[in-house]
Amino acid sequence: MRKSLAFALTLTLISSGLAFAAEDSVIKDAMKFAHKAPQGEKKLSDKIIDGTASEEDVKKALDLYKKMADAKPPRGDQAIFKTKVAKVIEATEEVVAKKPEAGLHYKAAIDCKACHTDFKPKPPVPAAK
Repeated sequence: MRKSLAFALTLTLISSGLAFAAEDSVIKDAMKFAHKAPQGEKKLSDKIIDGTASEEDVKKALDLYKKMADAKPPRGDQAIFKTKVAKVIEATEEVVAKKPEAGLHYKAAIDCKACHTDFKPKPPVPAAK
């Protein structure tokens, strides 16, 4: 009986760890695709703001943002995270629909510093010598 209980507990811990890793990966995938670029190249988010992004790339970013909405941030309040991601989704949908001022709305919605301050894990503090 104890072995069964220990096995069930182990499986639960592993699966919850895998779920967290998958959620973290969803966020990382979206950030990597839309908000990072090789040195010397323009980020997709900047292309979206200035209207030079391809429709295909904007739709892919929108899909990644939608997946991010259900992910749990590494830290911070889930409800606030969901609200911020919803604003990014709404603004990206405006870009896809080619609405006037969509680039400006997108730029306002992707406040990187605010999200990173609230949700990105803090780097480990080096041990004192």
